[in-house]
Amino acid sequence: MLNPALDVPALAEEFSRQHRIQIPNVLVPEAAEELHRCLATQVPWGVAYIDGEEYKILTADKVAAFTVADWSALNRRVQARNGSQFQFLYNSYMMISAYKERRDPTLALHGMVEWINSPPFIQLMRSVTGVNNVIAADAQATRYIAGHFLKKHSDTVNGQYREVAYVLNLTKDWQADWGGLLQFMDDDGRVTETYMPTFNSLTLFQVPMWHCVSYVSPAATGARYAITGWGQSRPRSD
Repeated sequence: MLNPALDVPALAEEFSRQHRIQIPNVLVPEAAEELHRCLATQVPWGVAYIDGEEYKILTADKVAAFTVADWSALNRRVQARNGSQFQFLYNSYMMISAYKERRDPTLALHGMVEWINSPPFIQLMRSVTGVNNVIAADAQATRYIAGHFLKKHSDTVNGQYREVAYVLNLTKDWQADWGGLLQFMDDDGRVTETYMPTFNSLTLFQVPMWHCVSYVSPAATGARYAITGWGQSRPRSD
């Protein structure tokens, strides 16, 4: 599935400068197209956000039953958090739990759970980043459309052993002024670098590192698709 033309030593040298990288054309074209098709036409999307202090994932069946009043109430809950607090709103499909529960068995994403935890992908993360204690990875499919965002955070979560974050970007024909940009920040919250959603690219960055996904404009007519997660030094038990 990996592009055999990847120059891993050169990628490792680039990563060493800022501990992050965006790798173009990471998959063979056929694999990237199949995954994009799955995300764009087959995934039963839920919604992820924070309600109070609790992380919430609304499954697709609950979202399908939403009324206009339900959506208004959800937006009020999202906006109710203090502006300085961490918050997010985007479409989510939790790939690991779906794989373990054997939900939606025809989705190509199930094969991706296995591949992301296979030697070729784990070794790519190790070789590029130099973080050699990565032994497993989790995975979530995400879709950002108008109104979605992910506020500043560092990916540090107690008890989850995150070493390297990854974003396998499967977005086509995105425009920068739509938002949805992966932005890296310094400790003062100033943007230091921005990665554009680019089809068939893999972003890797060392944890912790401040970053966000900028607010997607109401003018956006497309969707930002990705498979994202963390290379971990110990697999999660859930």
